[in-house]
Amino acid sequence: MYSKKFSITGKKIATAGSCFAQEIARELRKHGHTVVDKEPSPNTIQIRGNLETSYGYGLYSARHGNIYTLRQLLQLTKEAFGLVFPEPEEYIWERDGCFYDALRPNVEPDGLPTKEEVAAQRRDHLRRFRKVIEESDVFVFTMGLTEAWGHRESGLVYPTAPGVLAGEYDPNIHHFLNFGFVDIYRDFLEFRELAREHNPSIEFILTVSLVPLTATAADSHVLVSTVRSKSVLRAVTAQLYEEFPDVDYFPSYELFSTPFLGPSMFNENKRNVSRQGVAAVMRIFFDEHDNSEPAASTEETDSDVVCEEALLDAFAGGRK
Repeated sequence: MYSKKFSITGKKIATAGSCFAQEIARELRKHGHTVVDKEPSPNTIQIRGNLETSYGYGLYSARHGNIYTLRQLLQLTKEAFGLVFPEPEEYIWERDGCFYDALRPNVEPDGLPTKEEVAAQRRDHLRRFRKVIEESDVFVFTMGLTEAWGHRESGLVYPTAPGVLAGEYDPNIHHFLNFGFVDIYRDFLEFRELAREHNPSIEFILTVSLVPLTATAADSHVLVSTVRSKSVLRAVTAQLYEEFPDVDYFPSYELFSTPFLGPSMFNENKRNVSRQGVAAVMRIFFDEHDNSEPAASTEETDSDVVCEEALLDAFAGGRK
């Protein structure tokens, strides 16, 4: 199912992207790999337990929340290296007297009291993300969406639509985007070039989000939009994998989206992946990379065994 292009053993690994990148980071830590975290939570948050993830800490290698599109990743990288300078009115949104960073609105669930605090936090975040690029050996990115919302005049792209979490949608200022193959391919090329300019040895592992859309802004049924989105993203990863020796692809999307594996790969909502599904898929990744057991193993359940056996049975015939 998967043959690695390069080893990750002993390397510093960064993770970013859509939700599945969080699962990858969690499994990498379990298997004893070094996962970069340049924006760890302060002690006051750690003491309070699960508030840590509510404020965006520990999910990725920096506190940027989900990065759904390549355009958003490129935009963040260019901003971190001083190549673009968004104006405060373009990225600071207001709701009920509190202010939010529109480029990562989920990291402060209750907002901040002033625009100045939002701007100060963003400057610190950019400094830390720059270190992620400069100091990581491997950058893992999960491609999530092709749909996005943007600022017409500046070209800024947001992870959520204006007016959903904060701010206000204005059709004269904002517009809907649905990136195609060429857009995403070119965005990755520019991101790769910029990252390697500051870190010549950095390598990349790509995955595609396996979570279907629940809504779409395109003029089509959500099922059609989902297949369109996943098809474009998968085609881009194929092209990049075939073209560059420093770009690897792990087929988690294929493993989760194969219907004959049964319902154990997903939770009851048939959208979010199950814990046992993640464990089974990631074992294929680690069997190829280090063939190790998790350093902090958890108790195996019957559903874990069923899920892994389904994977083994399904793909046994395809092994050479």
